[in-house]
Amino acid sequence: MPNTSTRLTALLLTIILLSSCKGVNDIKFTGADGFEFKGMENNAVNFAADIGVSNPSSIGFKVIEVNLKATIDGIFIGTLTATDKVKIPARSDSLYRMNFSLQLANLITGASTLYTLSRKKQVNADLSGYVRARSWLTVKKVEVQESRDIEVPKNYR
Repeated sequence: MPNTSTRLTALLLTIILLSSCKGVNDIKFTGADGFEFKGMENNAVNFAADIGVSNPSSIGFKVIEVNLKATIDGIFIGTLTATDKVKIPARSDSLYRMNFSLQLANLITGASTLYTLSRKKQVNADLSGYVRARSWLTVKKVEVQESRDIEVPKNYR
């Protein structure tokens, strides 16, 4: 039979793990800026961007996987993934430079759609999918359903 100190340690560890899972849900995406085109390879558009993230919780975490379906102005473009693992500290509100890859659903229609959309002043971007984050010993999959109007940078018009 386990002694009292072993039970207390197990209880504290359980509380810490459960609280670390909750903290991942509290994060907020605050915007994207500073887009930098890196190139195209096969059916993928590679770029970097500054992503704003607010983490009000007392638990830091690391984003280990991003998998989002990207739709712009109602047209499915492809699947957006991140190639970087980004550490988000506790109680922070910062910009993080991340590298992304947008796997186009169809190279010809995707490229022509992106070109057409780049001529607009503003587009509506819908992202749906998940972000997987690690906090301590736990991994949590957070569902994402985000829709925003985005100003198209002048140097892309």
